[in-house]
Amino acid sequence: MHDLSTTLVAVATAPGRGGVGCVRLSGDRAWEIARGLFREGRSPRVPSFGILLDDEGRAIDHGFLVAFDAGRSFTGEPCAELWAHGSPAVLATLVDAALRRGAVHAGPGEFTYRALRHGRIDLSKAEAIRDLISARTRHQARVAFSQVQGATARRVAPLRERLLDLSARAEATVEFVDEPEVETSAGILSRELPEALDSARELLQEARRGRVLREGVRVAICGAPSVGKSSIFNRFAGLDRAIVSSVPGTTRDTLEETIDLEGLAVTLVDTAGLRPVDDPVEMEGVRRARRAASEADLTILVLDASRAPTPDERTELAVADSPRLVVANKRDLVPPEAPLPHPSALPLSTLTGAGWDDLRRILRGRLDEGDEAEVPALTHARHVIALERVVAALARGTDASRAGLSEEVVLLDLREALSSLGEITGEVASEDLYDRIFSTFCIGK
Repeated sequence: MHDLSTTLVAVATAPGRGGVGCVRLSGDRAWEIARGLFREGRSPRVPSFGILLDDEGRAIDHGFLVAFDAGRSFTGEPCAELWAHGSPAVLATLVDAALRRGAVHAGPGEFTYRALRHGRIDLSKAEAIRDLISARTRHQARVAFSQVQGATARRVAPLRERLLDLSARAEATVEFVDEPEVETSAGILSRELPEALDSARELLQEARRGRVLREGVRVAICGAPSVGKSSIFNRFAGLDRAIVSSVPGTTRDTLEETIDLEGLAVTLVDTAGLRPVDDPVEMEGVRRARRAASEADLTILVLDASRAPTPDERTELAVADSPRLVVANKRDLVPPEAPLPHPSALPLSTLTGAGWDDLRRILRGRLDEGDEAEVPALTHARHVIALERVVAALARGTDASRAGLSEEVVLLDLREALSSLGEITGEVASEDLYDRIFSTFCIGK
């Protein structure tokens, strides 16, 4: 990935057949190689329509050649794109011909890596490009695009500037200890460090919420047999994925479906009914159901509103070791004034739809307390980890300052906080970090 002297080639459009397909070249020889695979066009520096050729000069398709100067390309180096019909065979032939003419097949994210190394984007924008491609909801796409536009760097910039200023003051205090201004600088440090710590904590809270929006959440639907778990799953999914039956044990394995819940990607897991069983297959289904519940971010425990809870259900209700939403389904089978099987249960009827909007609204609020209109600028697990280190370093610096320790001690904590903050945008990053991030990209981007 790190040899920037080669000319890369790869299919830049999605795998499979399509109306249009693109082969992208980037590097010093991009134009030369692309011109060898194109005939009857005008200047290669403007979009030109012509015949696309294989390695032996035989026509295989017609399409466009688009060339980009180094200063105007995505990667920051000379680039060329061959736009053909989206036939996998045609695109593979063009790539093979480019390879025979000296190009090197691009690895995952290698075009974006070159854009980073040539200063076209920072690391947060590179990750956002990947997230935009992988977005499963419109809200995820909107968040990712705002980051492509630089939202992450803009969000951390005020804290970075404040830490740089505090570091400069600490440096001055250490360097000019006998100067009269030193006492004033030390006082500013003790006053402004707690404010910087509060700002870092706000960023950390935003990053934790942003991670939920980016990665989505898992919700397991659990309960006794025949309480309507599969009906709830199907209604959420908008299709008949799970078999609905009054026969206990119908669902013997977990089923999963990802839905868009007002902008939040939610992976629903339908599970086998929780009950004592002797059949080995059903026993495995119950085991998987319990594992799904333990791994979920939230569990929907479904009760039957037409009867009192069983002893096993009361045991489940007594366990509160993870976030849970209790639902009393089949409310249509009892009079409106009939008591619910549990005081915290949400009444629901999957048959009539009564209570369904309330379930969606409450579930969305439990999974993410923020406003859907908000667009968090920090959304990655590594953002959270970096900010946790920033908060820890600033907390140590604040405690040291309050305890009257020397500015040299505070300066060490400030430097660590700045280094951790710089990892978010790539100002402080190692090749190993680049490798981990870009290996998750698709080929051609």
